[in-house]
Amino acid sequence: MTHHTDDSTATAAHVTDPVCGMLIDPDTAAATREHDGTTFYFCSLGCAKTFDADPHRYGHSHP
Repeated sequence: MTHHTDDSTATAAHVTDPVCGMLIDPDTAAATREHDGTTFYFCSLGCAKTFDADPHRYGHSHP
């Protein structure tokens, strides 16, 4: 299992919500999703639902 984070300011204890960019503790995340072998963590159910609607938009880096 991997923790998704593109934010260089993230610490080992925090990951970045891919929808809103908020740093969150994965142990207290409101929701998680698996996508393409990666676990994503969300600050709220709203962010998780946004991700669910278009996971490829948020689940892949954009050059």
